[in-house]
Amino acid sequence: MLSDIPFPEEEFDLFLDVGLSYNAPHSQEVLKANPKAFVIGVEPNPNSCSKVRSLNLGDRFYLVETGAGDIEEEKAFNIIASEGGTSSDEGTSSFLDINDCFIKKGCSVKQKITVNVIPLKVILDMVPWDRVSNNLFDMKSDTQGYEDKVIKGMGGYIGKIRNLQIESATWGDYKNASDHAVVQDLLSGYMNEIDNSGGNAWFKRK
Repeated sequence: MLSDIPFPEEEFDLFLDVGLSYNAPHSQEVLKANPKAFVIGVEPNPNSCSKVRSLNLGDRFYLVETGAGDIEEEKAFNIIASEGGTSSDEGTSSFLDINDCFIKKGCSVKQKITVNVIPLKVILDMVPWDRVSNNLFDMKSDTQGYEDKVIKGMGGYIGKIRNLQIESATWGDYKNASDHAVVQDLLSGYMNEIDNSGGNAWFKRK
């Protein structure tokens, strides 16, 4: 349960990792580099969650098996896999349907399931901010075309993000994918975009 998140009793650096894939590479990197870090991972794909749990990332990592969006709901979720194609890995999945260009890369929806979705504000409301270093946190988000919904669901906590890495393009793979201009507009009062390359954008708090 979210109410049981085992936050450290001492001061800690908070990192929110949204969209873990099957091996949580960003979470692993943060945990290795920073002994004061506490990482909350958010991932709706049950197959990926099972593999992340098997990594045994320790007591400074907490996995929330849910999707992140702008409202609390149950939503259809596509688990996508590649059959000898040039794109995708076993962790690829999205709330969005895939376009023909993704299919031509050898990818298809292997399973459609229903998952819970919550706004990130629900998680961040539970954080003991008096113990979070500088009252700010870092975040990475890669949700295969759902980034505008992720940011909308943060509410006023946008103002507490210190550094953000977020997916900025999905190369036409998904229908109705997030428009990065919307993400830029949502963040514009709080953060500056300092780089946008390779399908990701990096923002820093003003």
